[in-house]
Amino acid sequence: MKKTLTFQLPSISVEISGKEGLTQEELRQLGEKAVVKQLTKKFPRYQWSITEGTVMKDEDVVCGRPVKLKSTGESGIIYEVKPGTKYPVRILVDGDKELQCTQAAIDKVSKKASIDKLIKGRKEWEKSTGEWLGVRTGYFVNGHDILPVVISARDRGKMKAYIVDHEAKGSFFHLTASTILRLFDTKSEAENYAFIN
Repeated sequence: MKKTLTFQLPSISVEISGKEGLTQEELRQLGEKAVVKQLTKKFPRYQWSITEGTVMKDEDVVCGRPVKLKSTGESGIIYEVKPGTKYPVRILVDGDKELQCTQAAIDKVSKKASIDKLIKGRKEWEKSTGEWLGVRTGYFVNGHDILPVVISARDRGKMKAYIVDHEAKGSFFHLTASTILRLFDTKSEAENYAFIN
C-alpha cells in the first residue's frame, strides 16, 4: 500500500543568534536548525490530506508538461498553474477539453509516450477564422527548430506558447502579431515553413 500525506504548515518564525558578518547562507542554516528544534518541541497547527499512491513534486507541475489523469488515464498537457486555488492545475486534454484539478489527480506521462500525439492543432472552423482562440496546441518554428507548444489563454492581451516536453521547465514564447505567423496546426505545415525560410 502506497499513500502520500501532504501537510500544509503555516509560516514558522524563529529567532537566531550568531556572530556578526554571517552570510545569508549561514543564517539560513542556523534558521533551519532552529525550525527543526521548534517543531520537535511543539508541532504547529496544520492542514493535511491523504492521497492514494504518489503525488507529483511541485517542481514537476509546470506549463508544458505532459501528464495523465489518474481517474481516466487520459493524457493532456499542463497549460496553467494557479497556486492557492482549489483546483490549481489546468490541463488541456484531447486538444480542446480544458480541465482543472489538483496535483494529486495527475501523474507524469511515460517518457516513451509520443508528444506529437498530444498536439492536435485547431478545429477546422477555427482554422478558417485564422485566429488561435483559447487554449490550443500546435507547432512553433523558432529558426530551424520545430517545437511542440501549448498556447495559453491571453494574459493581459498577450498569448504564451509553452514548449511541450517531458522535462518541461515552463519555457515559453510571447506570441505577437509577427511571431504568431510561425505557429502551425501540424508538424508538416511547420516543416514546410521552416524549409522555405
